[in-house]
Amino acid sequence: MGVIMPTILDMLYREYCRARLAEMRKQLLISARRSEALEAHDHLAHLDDDERADAPRNANDSTTN
Repeated sequence: MGVIMPTILDMLYREYCRARLAEMRKQLLISARRSEALEAHDHLAHLDDDERADAPRNANDSTTN
C-alpha cells in the first residue's frame, strides 16, 4: 500500500500537467489566430484608407485639367 499512493498521485499529477499544457497550447493557438486576423483586418483597413485618399486626388486631378 505504501507504493500505490505515490504512484496514484504521480499519475494524477502527470494527467493534470498534460491537460494544463493542452489548454495552454489551445489558448496560444487561439490568440495567434486572433492576432493574425487583427493584423489582416488592420492591413485591409489601411488599404481602404489609401484607396479613399487616392479617389479624391484622382477626381481633383481630372477636374483641374
